[in-house]
Amino acid sequence: MKTTTSLKVLGVIPARLKSTRLPEKLIKDIHGKPLIYHTWRRALLAKTLSHVLIATDSKIIFDLCRSFGADVLMTRASIQCGSDRVADAAKKFTKFKPDIVVNIQGDEPMMPKEAIDRCVMALSKNWHNQKIVVSTPATPFLHKADIESPNFVKVVSDKQGNALFFSRSVIPFPRDPFEAYCKHLGLYVFRADFLQKYVKLSQTPLEKAEKLEQLRILENGYDIQVVKGNFRNMEVNTAEELDRAREMMK
Repeated sequence: MKTTTSLKVLGVIPARLKSTRLPEKLIKDIHGKPLIYHTWRRALLAKTLSHVLIATDSKIIFDLCRSFGADVLMTRASIQCGSDRVADAAKKFTKFKPDIVVNIQGDEPMMPKEAIDRCVMALSKNWHNQKIVVSTPATPFLHKADIESPNFVKVVSDKQGNALFFSRSVIPFPRDPFEAYCKHLGLYVFRADFLQKYVKLSQTPLEKAEKLEQLRILENGYDIQVVKGNFRNMEVNTAEELDRAREMMK
């Protein structure tokens, strides 16, 4: 029987060259290095990851990542979804058989290592509870205006810390004053066997409505553990966010 200390954890950074709002954003320069380099370097700081792998469909990204020393693997060009790319890479990975696979978004060059480590530890501590299949971080909103924005995903959880719902809408609706809004960070810590099952599940109605993949997990009756903390990240989707990331990372 595996113990929490013997679990093998693979961190996978899906890196797709084609992006809609900011074309080729993963190779954009931030202080002399491409964005994907900074994401990779941040991931290496996490103490709970046994190995970090970049998964891409682009020869440009593949060669770039090899040039700065990253372990990188080519995945099928037909894959459009980050989770599918992570699952494909985890299946092809041969250095060890992972128990846990961490999906680290390629466009988050400032993902806190504490968010990764605490989510891995949360899933490890609940390893006996087979219903909990994923852990993910959340943090209080810094700016009230962001709560109203559909670009920021909100999450509510039960007393045990398991997610009740994720939404681009304001949840809960403040019929009475409510302050404890939580912003979801796009980091997913999967049981490796569940990840392979998850990507074979059909899209669900709420997932399609909200365009949030994690709702597929809840709609199929599984639990997602929400790990709350004062995590500060910076996702890069636009030219303005890229400039902001450059300023913050000086």
